[in-house]
Amino acid sequence: MEIDWANTPGAYYAIAYWLGCWQVILNGPRKRTWKSTIFGMVILGVIITTLMTVTHGSAQWLFAPFMTMFFIMMWATVYLECQYDAKTSLYFTARAFIVGEFIGSLEWEIFYFVVRYLQGKHIFIVNIILLVVVDGLLFLGLNALEKRNRNVNKQLRITMRELCSAAIITLAIFSVSNISFVIRDSVVGASYLQELFMIRTLVDLGGVAILYAYHVQLGELNTRFEVERLRDMLDMQYHNYEMLEQSIAAVNQKYHDLKYQIAVLKSESDSENSIAYLNQMEQEIKSYEAQNKTGNKVLDTILTGKTLYCQNNWIEITSVVDGKALDFMSAVDISTLFGNMLDNAIESVSKIEKKEKRLIHLAVTQQKNFLRIRMENCYEEKLRFEDGLPKTTKEDQRYHGFGLKSIQNTAKKYGGSVTIHAENGWFELRILIPLSDMIKS
Repeated sequence: MEIDWANTPGAYYAIAYWLGCWQVILNGPRKRTWKSTIFGMVILGVIITTLMTVTHGSAQWLFAPFMTMFFIMMWATVYLECQYDAKTSLYFTARAFIVGEFIGSLEWEIFYFVVRYLQGKHIFIVNIILLVVVDGLLFLGLNALEKRNRNVNKQLRITMRELCSAAIITLAIFSVSNISFVIRDSVVGASYLQELFMIRTLVDLGGVAILYAYHVQLGELNTRFEVERLRDMLDMQYHNYEMLEQSIAAVNQKYHDLKYQIAVLKSESDSENSIAYLNQMEQEIKSYEAQNKTGNKVLDTILTGKTLYCQNNWIEITSVVDGKALDFMSAVDISTLFGNMLDNAIESVSKIEKKEKRLIHLAVTQQKNFLRIRMENCYEEKLRFEDGLPKTTKEDQRYHGFGLKSIQNTAKKYGGSVTIHAENGWFELRILIPLSDMIKS
């Protein structure tokens, strides 16, 4: 039977699209277990291969609706399997779609070349061998390239503007590479077919390259944005520390003045009621003695400010801190580290309705040659972890989660590590920093 070379079998592209989806899922943040993912991908492979085989050779006016249906199936799979929102899933589906276009067109072109010019025998066997070898090698190569972007893929959140740009590129590449379906009646010779296949494959390859370069650019912009946000957060925490230091200095001055004035008034007063009133005033202003004397001036300032805030918001905060163990750290790093830790804990317990459960505890100790920092607080939210960090529950994830990243970066700066554990309503953050190198320096 004569092969209709101008019309690539639907099964070829079905397998290629399926491989494109696999590439996205393997290098993205998955929602489900591997068992569930494999089962879902098998279902997708069977459905899309069956439909594309059945619809192969349909009227040209059905081509666009069918391709739209196949694209939606791919998008639904990516959305269900990966922790992406709708826009980000559409973006990665567009990339998988063009990857599928390239794999399908190149494999069919190679098969055409083998059969027509090398006089290949046993066409069916040659077809199967080429399908497995070509598709397998292309998938492995493209997947190895995509692995470099795995960290970016897990954090990337696509905006509507970025999605529109990717959609325009995808539609342009797909339209140009499939123009042969519109002018298929003009295909009359083998030499023209060879040129047509070459053009279509090169266009698809160009589409893969353009979308990959666009993706790398988005990753670099996202990384740059994250660095700037972390830098802004560091500056903000240090600025807050400086403001706290000035405010607490003023409060201390007033506190000492009031203590002196009350002492003078008590010595001059003869009325028991006056003395009782002055004693009450003395007890009330002792709230200003919430200052923590840890042995580190910077941490004292931060803890005092946070403690006063907690007193005014029905939050109980306790601490056991050896501030002298932090002498090797810069003031900026101390304010960044403990400012973010305390802010995160306060934000978490503030969401708890029962005031008696708004508990925070901070411990800083030196054990042998290690600095150990432990922050504990109650929580009631459902937490999901990704790469060892709790995933933010806020809708706009691009602007959140930087507090923990800043804590990680500060700990890593001193060769330390951060571990997080959440269980039975208690959230625990531990930081371990080796002190041997710090002591030598």
